[in-house]
Amino acid sequence: MFEISRTGEDPAGRRARSRRLWRANTRFRNPSPERVHPPIAGFHHQAEVGEGRWLVLSGQLGIRPGGHVPDDQIEQLVIALENVRQNLCGADMEINDVVKLTIYLVGGVDMDRLRAEIARWLGGHEPTLSILFVAGLVGPSFRVQVDAVAAAPFH
Repeated sequence: MFEISRTGEDPAGRRARSRRLWRANTRFRNPSPERVHPPIAGFHHQAEVGEGRWLVLSGQLGIRPGGHVPDDQIEQLVIALENVRQNLCGADMEINDVVKLTIYLVGGVDMDRLRAEIARWLGGHEPTLSILFVAGLVGPSFRVQVDAVAAAPFH
């Protein structure tokens, strides 16, 4: 399994080493079924997770810390993704630990801008991803909600 500590190693270094070992031991992998079409964008059909810590987030809305909700749907997405990132940091996780993202959208959206913002936020990481159009969210000003599931090694 994992070596819990090494003499003289700081906790951050130990966490980084633990992450490398966890990834190297295929605790998180994306098997690709042969009888399913290739993914249409930067995502995987599935994520297989072995032992580790799980973080399941409530839906994150595009609300700034001061309570402001912008009208622009893509701006709400950017804020909601930042809220996800802040939750990950609070759990000592990072974007590369995200296993599943679900994005709920109300109304029409510029899909090119949406994809570009998601790709920018993911920075090359390719978790499983679902995008759904829904009739509404918790209030009329909310047009985006992001749900996330993450997994990381024990530390």
